[in-house]
Amino acid sequence: MPFSDEQYFQAISSNEVVKGAFEQIKAACQTLKEGTGCPDEDVDDFLEFLVGKWQ
Repeated sequence: MPFSDEQYFQAISSNEVVKGAFEQIKAACQTLKEGTGCPDEDVDDFLEFLVGKWQ
């Protein structure tokens, strides 16, 4: 069962490791968007592509 948005935000606010990972991923997405000029949908698609491939 997937986490709800509320559960994710709770984890981000209460766990420094999760918060750090969230901030790093968010910054990387912003850098990607700014550096390529691609729309949000392309960044979303890229993140979806990465699911399961990060290991």
